[in-house]
Amino acid sequence: MNNDKSAIQVIAGAARCPEYSPSMVKALMKKLETNEKAFALLMNVTPSTVRLWTTGAARPCGMARRLMQIYETGPEVISKIAGEGVSEERRPPSG
Repeated sequence: MNNDKSAIQVIAGAARCPEYSPSMVKALMKKLETNEKAFALLMNVTPSTVRLWTTGAARPCGMARRLMQIYETGPEVISKIAGEGVSEERRPPSG
């Protein structure tokens, strides 16, 4: 069982999200070329929540940090989420 436990510990360690400081949130917004409103749409939060993150008045929750990590690691995922670059044969049928 020690092998199982150490494998779980390895996975858990790799799965940790960084704590996004206000400067890290701002840097990600700059990297993604977004303003507060656009970043809020990407994060599915209000612009005032983004403002709280960028001023340090609040910290992003775990899910928000994970999403930021995904956007930071692979910004191209944004266009996939938005539906751009999806070929017609892979696009789900509309209604």
